[in-house]
Amino acid sequence: MAISSVKYNLANSFGAYNQKLTQETKEKLIELNIPFSANTTEAEGKRLISASQSKSANEDSNMFSKNQNTSDLFEKAAALAKKLGIEVNEGTNFNTLLISIESKLEQLINLNKSNIDTLKELQGYSQELANIQAQSNGSSGYDNTNQALMTSLEIMAQYNKNYLNKN
Repeated sequence: MAISSVKYNLANSFGAYNQKLTQETKEKLIELNIPFSANTTEAEGKRLISASQSKSANEDSNMFSKNQNTSDLFEKAAALAKKLGIEVNEGTNFNTLLISIESKLEQLINLNKSNIDTLKELQGYSQELANIQAQSNGSSGYDNTNQALMTSLEIMAQYNKNYLNKN
């Protein structure tokens, strides 16, 4: 008997110890679109199903959490926009809203460079915008947060100039 035939016979006898997929497990794998082969064992099939279901559950949970977070941030941004006199429509995009708030803040800063009290109020709004942007996660979050912080620093610098010139 050749060595290759011993390997083949050993492999076949080992297969007898591994339980083949049951019809129920096969159907579940097909339902979940999980690829399997004729050599997949029952234990492997159940492990694949379990991994797929736990992955799906985690994705659903993360999606809910992300949607909830985005909704909360949108509400905060909308409230800030209303404080600044910006009308928020029902179909407004979150990023567009943040850009509108930032533009309005810059406009108000330029109009009120000599009004110390207004600049102080605008600084608070700018910090609020920076907090909203910092909480939102995304590729543009860092850039937007930096811009809002720079705006806040500009307001503070203008406030300090006005204070020094007043005294």
